[in-house]
Amino acid sequence: MNPDRTHREDMITRSGLLLYENAQLLLNQLAVTRQTIERDKLKQIQIGIPPLIGRQLMPVLVRDLDNQILKRLKIIAKGSHDLLREVKQGKLDISLIASLEPIQVAGLDVQQITATSFKLIVSEDHPLANREAVSFTELADEKFITYDQQYIHQKAFQTYCKYTGIAPDVAVYRMPDVSWVKELVRQNEGVALMIEPAVRNEPGIKVLTLTDQVPIQFEISLVTQHNYVLSADEQQVVDVMERLVF
Repeated sequence: MNPDRTHREDMITRSGLLLYENAQLLLNQLAVTRQTIERDKLKQIQIGIPPLIGRQLMPVLVRDLDNQILKRLKIIAKGSHDLLREVKQGKLDISLIASLEPIQVAGLDVQQITATSFKLIVSEDHPLANREAVSFTELADEKFITYDQQYIHQKAFQTYCKYTGIAPDVAVYRMPDVSWVKELVRQNEGVALMIEPAVRNEPGIKVLTLTDQVPIQFEISLVTQHNYVLSADEQQVVDVMERLVF
């Protein structure tokens, strides 16, 4: 037998085996990748949303998201303080956070979504109900219903008091739910600070603009772990949230 031919056949056989083994590796990697993609399709999409924001956002999510994504969507409903802590600790990857000023935390990426001003809400039976605007300095004799510390409204109230130099009475302190605050205001048991979207079309309640130049707003930001890469489905949820307007 021609030794050169034998050598070539031996080389072809070894090359074929090498190609076969590499092809098997690639096929195995492809199978694992496909399984990972399929698992990712079934994985829950966890998004942190404060309850007050969720009331405005959920109808938009239900309207604009595909049913398959909605089935996997898990809303973590907590106050902004708790949600921010969970993102910082790595327990949560994505969250909307409400704050009075821009969020600047090392290790987190922050994108402001929208912002709105605080308003005063009163009962339609309250003497101020015939007005459209009021200065906080006029409210020194009013009784305020304030919020649990999980709501930034409590910090906003304290900030308004500090900037205007007044200390109104507090009728009921640290209510744990916005709906309780609204009902007490409706019953004319006191007045309260609130963002207008939370009481839009609310019967029995009048919303007044505060004219004071207090440098705070109700800011809503999207917060993620630094350099966190959104999945395609997470990106769809974020795209809807970015259209939120208060």
